Amino acid sequence: MIEIRGNEEVLTEGLARIIVPRLGSYVREDGRLEPAWMPVFYNPEATLSRDITVLYLSARFKHGLHFIDALAGTGVRGVRISLELGGEGVLNDVDPRAFHYIKRNISLNNLEDRVQAFNQEANTLLNMLTFTGIPFDFIDIDPYGSPIPYIDSAFKPLGKKASLGVTATDTAPLTCSNARKMLRRYWHRCVDVDFEKELGLRVLISNIVLRGAAHDIMLRPVVSFLYKHYYRVIFETVRNASLSLENLSKCVGNVWYCPESLERGLVENGEGEVECAIGKPVLIGPLWVCELTSGKVVEDMLTEVARYPWIQRHTVKMLNVLVEEASVKTPYIRVDKVYSRLKKNMPPFNQLIEILQQHGFKVARTHLDPRGIKVDGDLSEAFKIMNALGR
Repeated sequence: MIEIRGNEEVLTEGLARIIVPRLGSYVREDGRLEPAWMPVFYNPEATLSRDITVLYLSARFKHGLHFIDALAGTGVRGVRISLELGGEGVLNDVDPRAFHYIKRNISLNNLEDRVQAFNQEANTLLNMLTFTGIPFDFIDIDPYGSPIPYIDSAFKPLGKKASLGVTATDTAPLTCSNARKMLRRYWHRCVDVDFEKELGLRVLISNIVLRGAAHDIMLRPVVSFLYKHYYRVIFETVRNASLSLENLSKCVGNVWYCPESLERGLVENGEGEVECAIGKPVLIGPLWVCELTSGKVVEDMLTEVARYPWIQRHTVKMLNVLVEEASVKTPYIRVDKVYSRLKKNMPPFNQLIEILQQHGFKVARTHLDPRGIKVDGDLSEAFKIMNALGR
């Protein structure tokens, strides 16, 4: 339900009622909303991200939680966490206009006794809250652009065992459309691959994990996805130097890629020799080579859906796809690129997946690219089967 109030409107998302600038005033010529034009950032397409945050926290924290939303905009994520999970916390934004909306939305939802509003630069606030003595269970970093300027500060107020949610909307550098910015921001040299969307996710995760290790914090990604214009990763964190070192040793390695034969795989610990059916492999890294998403964690989240009837259908669909692809570690293959190289027409996707599975391969669709599949096994043999299926 939408209630219009002059230049503003009141929206319902989950259990929350949120005052936002009137959305119809910020629509592009193609009919799409452009949140960047709004005086206070609110993006309805991020509802999926907020749904997933609620489901994760519901599965992870059974007895309440303390949270910080350091770049809150209108405050919708924090208001939902408080209303739907009973969380107590802090909503902050450096923009005075956003601070104005945050206060009004806290009041509109009668959360004055559980949620406090701040109007601080995010790093300043996070460093200040480090000395409150409150161990925060969940911190969310959701900026416009890259999260990197805020990550080191976000580690400091985290409790001994906690969670960190990170959003990155700078998909251009992360997918190597802007190679120089990728190198400056994420310390990664771009290589031309057909799985650039997964590569960007692995680069983002490894950068944050490495920064956490400098603070003796172990981070493990449990939910990772790309949706439209943003990456989203939720980490489980433990403040432990030994676990952090073990995590780095096991999970920061290299992706190997064969540009001529299109084979690819993961090398843990940066060790091991690989060979291509044609040509020489390229090593890409260091980057994250362990699981991007925990199938067990997402299954636990799906069991929580019944408690929240307002969760969107496409949120549940995303989680089901994440469970499926969590079972396959190898970076996805762009099927259209394979058949372009073979100079053949693609068979139907379902037929291709079924035949590969009949030959003993573990196969899954990927949410990262509608033209992609993930295949575990000898890819040179998988490509032979794909060749035989081509028309």
